[in-house]
Amino acid sequence: MYNKNSFLQSLVDIECVKFGDFILKSGQQSPIYIDLRNIVSYPELLTNLAFLLKEDINTSVQRICGVPYAALPIATMISTQTGLPMLIKRKEAKSYGTKKILEGIHTPGDKVVLIEDVITSGQSLMETIKVLEEEGLIIEQILVVMDREQGGMKKLTDLGYKVTALFSVSSLIDLLISEKKINIDTYNEVKIFLDSNHSNSPVPEQTKKYFPQSHQHPIGQRLLNIANTKKSNLIASVDLTSAQKIIKFLSIVGDDICAVKLHADIITDFSENFILELKSLSEKKQFLIIEDRKFADIGNTQLLQLSQGIYSIASWADMVTIHVIAGEASLKAIQDWDTVNKPALIPILEMSSKGALTDNDYIEKCKQFLYNYTDVIGAVCQSTALKTGFLKFTPGINLSAKEDNKGQNYNSPAFAIENLQSDFLIIGRGLYLSDNPKKEIDNYLSEVRKLDFFSEIK
Repeated sequence: MYNKNSFLQSLVDIECVKFGDFILKSGQQSPIYIDLRNIVSYPELLTNLAFLLKEDINTSVQRICGVPYAALPIATMISTQTGLPMLIKRKEAKSYGTKKILEGIHTPGDKVVLIEDVITSGQSLMETIKVLEEEGLIIEQILVVMDREQGGMKKLTDLGYKVTALFSVSSLIDLLISEKKINIDTYNEVKIFLDSNHSNSPVPEQTKKYFPQSHQHPIGQRLLNIANTKKSNLIASVDLTSAQKIIKFLSIVGDDICAVKLHADIITDFSENFILELKSLSEKKQFLIIEDRKFADIGNTQLLQLSQGIYSIASWADMVTIHVIAGEASLKAIQDWDTVNKPALIPILEMSSKGALTDNDYIEKCKQFLYNYTDVIGAVCQSTALKTGFLKFTPGINLSAKEDNKGQNYNSPAFAIENLQSDFLIIGRGLYLSDNPKKEIDNYLSEVRKLDFFSEIK
């Protein structure tokens, strides 16, 4: 059997590790390049790598999953050696059949060990973690073959995950210089690169997420002004069915939120008086109103839904949510609508529910025309990145829960801001079902303000 030192040297021999001048996927220039894919052509090495990794697997682990694609053969070999059932996370969900993105037998609550070949920023791991956790699986531990020492390990550890790496670039070059596999100039060049990109280095100022200051749409700007004044990016999603219970709840939390999100059609005693009371309270407490109608019809029908019927939404809502499943024309009809009372639009790109069909293909198609309409101020999404100037609204925010039993997945405020790059956090049952909503919203505000989120960009 190979020991760790022998294995490291073999990586150079089979050109999994190269020295020179390389441009990484991130666009960064590097004196070292690491790609472990070649190892699949060396069964003995692959077998021994699996042996080295399996020694660190916790006995509590019930499933194994490799981060696609380079770690899949490694995870497969470990699975055959240990008998651990394997899961395969696809890069994209199948467009046919079951349309699964995660293959393999599993049950919510199963504890999983994730296998990664090389960790740099940790982004590939985070994408896999998100899919597994949405399936109700528990990430028991993460095993990495090579740590590039560029922040990924620290990022995941800070988020509470147990991460172990067999090797680091430092341990690799220390061994290679001692074995005279590289010269001192190469060694020093890599050391300088590591020192300037080390995981302990501070995050560059320009990469830190700050709350936006300006928006091209007047309602978007009003929302930002309220949030910046209150130092709160919290939106209360209130799924209460009683008008007076909604007013009572907003009387308690209204000073600490920048907007409220309602479903008018679930309010059993909806009336014009309720709207008058709601508008008066919103002006007094300084928050905006979002009707979460999720329009998803042809343009003409949507205009009728906005302006007619018992709800007459456009007469009181500052913003409305909309699915663009009907295509670009559904946005154009509202933008071309010549009326004084026209709410800003928040399309829904991603949903926080388990198994949502808003896959990458759908999201990319929406983004092809989304930015062409000035009435669109942002979008509801999770991991999707938006163009600068468009606000990101993220639902499913909860300080204590990871999921409910009805398909809802939750994220913490810190994760949404720092990892998802969210602008506004939508909090529902974690707030309006609380025994003490005022105390609970103070807890959320405390978490947000710890991040120095509202500091202006230097």
